[in-house]
Amino acid sequence: MTRIKLFFTEHWKGKLVSLLVAFSIWYLIKSHLDSERVSFPVPGTGSPPVRTTTTPTVEESILNPLTPPIPGSE
Repeated sequence: MTRIKLFFTEHWKGKLVSLLVAFSIWYLIKSHLDSERVSFPVPGTGSPPVRTTTTPTVEESILNPLTPPIPGSE
């Protein structure tokens, strides 16, 4: 029993600091991984995701060269 007690009480300050450092590193890695986690929609579990387009649609890209420039605009 004294061996176990000595194991935990001997150099307890260093062991506590090591535990705090290990916990801090774990927390930083975990928070970094959670911020990069991408959630994918699972079919049948909710409403469909809203689609946003950042590129022009086919009609806009076809009609753009045909529209005459408006004086005073860009």
